[in-house]
Amino acid sequence: MDPDSSRGGSGRREGARPALLTETSEPQGGSSPLPSVQTRPYPKLLTERGAVLLLLGVFAVLCAHGLVWDTPTVDEFAHLPAGYYYLKTADFSVYPHNPPLLKVLAALPLLALQPEVGPPPHRGSPAWQPWIFGTDFMERNRAIYDRIFLLGRLPILALGVFLGWIVWRWSRDLYGPRAGLISLAGYAFCPTLIAHAHLATIDAGAAAFMLLGLWAFQRYVADPTPRRLLLCGLALGLAELAKLSSLLLYPIFGLLALVALARGDRFPLRPGSRRPVLGSLAALVLIFALSVAVLDLGYLFQGVGRPLASYSFHSHFLTRLASVLPGSLPIPLPGPFLEGFDMVQLDSELGEFPSYFLGHWSREGSVLYYPATLLFKTPLLLLAAWLAAPFARLRRPRGELFVALPLILLLAASSLLFHRIAYGIRYILPVLPLALIYLGRLVPYLETRTRTLRIAALAALALYPLSALLATPNTLDYFNLLARGRGDRLLIDSNFDWGQGLKRVKAYMDREKLDHMGLAYFGHVDPAIYGIQWDFPRPDRPGLIAVSANFLHGYPYVTYAGGRMVPVRPEAFQWLEKYPEVEYLGGGVFVVQVRARG
Repeated sequence: MDPDSSRGGSGRREGARPALLTETSEPQGGSSPLPSVQTRPYPKLLTERGAVLLLLGVFAVLCAHGLVWDTPTVDEFAHLPAGYYYLKTADFSVYPHNPPLLKVLAALPLLALQPEVGPPPHRGSPAWQPWIFGTDFMERNRAIYDRIFLLGRLPILALGVFLGWIVWRWSRDLYGPRAGLISLAGYAFCPTLIAHAHLATIDAGAAAFMLLGLWAFQRYVADPTPRRLLLCGLALGLAELAKLSSLLLYPIFGLLALVALARGDRFPLRPGSRRPVLGSLAALVLIFALSVAVLDLGYLFQGVGRPLASYSFHSHFLTRLASVLPGSLPIPLPGPFLEGFDMVQLDSELGEFPSYFLGHWSREGSVLYYPATLLFKTPLLLLAAWLAAPFARLRRPRGELFVALPLILLLAASSLLFHRIAYGIRYILPVLPLALIYLGRLVPYLETRTRTLRIAALAALALYPLSALLATPNTLDYFNLLARGRGDRLLIDSNFDWGQGLKRVKAYMDREKLDHMGLAYFGHVDPAIYGIQWDFPRPDRPGLIAVSANFLHGYPYVTYAGGRMVPVRPEAFQWLEKYPEVEYLGGGVFVVQVRARG
């Protein structure tokens, strides 16, 4: 875009720069020109489309393997019943911790099964009520419980495929057709993305809508039209309806706009604006206003306009904010949205559960937690490509800012703001597709390098899928070689053991012809639904014991027993660590042999 051009009555800007052209600055000192991004059409468009469909198909198949094999995880257990309750009642008071969009989308296929749903619970702490509700939902629907989650995961899988498509298109726009395919290949065989795109949780879907919003904003700035502005506001609103961490997009959009203005871009909605900078900022405000309207509509305008004094906040942040604003101020946000934000903010300030990092428990967390999850849970070849990408010397596409800056800011914000709720790489999931787009810049760079370097890159590309192919269906507990075969000694919770392993326990019992087994299961699902006869392990009862990694390392949580959730105290099952490990079943579950005393 030429920042100094203006549009005439025909709507065409004189001297406008095509959106995909690169910056034109030449290297200093008379050195050879840097490689530029090729924008010529792909020579075999049908072949490119076929490759895209093949890669997205492979991704879907890998997701389907885990979708069938993983039992409901801790968050799915509460998300899916809540989403179905929203569909039936339009009451968003159950599990307001995050917005309803993805929970509702996941619950849509359940309308074909018509499961029974009860009233919301009125007992227990507000933090545990979603899981009490989920337990009641499970008890009412035992006969179809597994099918409920198989269907509920399909919409999230579809969003995972959509996210892969965005990665391909955005990388292609920035760096060319071959780069788009390389970025998509990185996406299709990334174990962490496969893991979360087949679960009925909000992380993969939120990443899809966040990237859609960023991509839409980049396209609007490149060519500001009313249609693109509307699409940008809609995409940003959908991101806000997906997950509360999408609120980070507002300051990120603001910073992106300021950087774009500083480098000369102008994106006013009205052509020929006499004050293009003010017009550009006005367009940004309009995008924000549209996103709030989408958010309000998603909540059916419940509580919109309530005075500030009608809320009773618990988090320090909202309490202080409310103290400096007039109580009569009408809040243009949904009531359940604010209440959910208050709950999540309180967890962030105080820490809900201890986090496990490099073999140690802490309630303070560590700012290094999320970078460490990337270090240990990213295939090494992909990690090497990410580290090399910033050093690829080429003329930077102007749109690259909208990938690189959010990537850095999202990782930094998560590390600094959310380190007390460090439960898994899923909290920084949007960073992964952004990094996959960014690595596309290696392709035009490598095309100008030596034949030996290009062959080495192709060899690495050929080997890369092995990480996902060897891991499946255990993609949730994937760790790279740096973990030395025991990722659970570095990071656990949803990085490793999220309650997904009950079918693996049942398969082991069938294989070993066991009709009963000791079990310490980190999760909320009744093992009996999968035909597992079990009891809690005891030191005075020898035999084979299946134990979830979280409990093996002393996590204090709850589990299901006797028709209800029962608390598990800290280190309740850590005594099992001293017994020999018989087998790792996958899905976060170990089998140990408890020997008789004597």
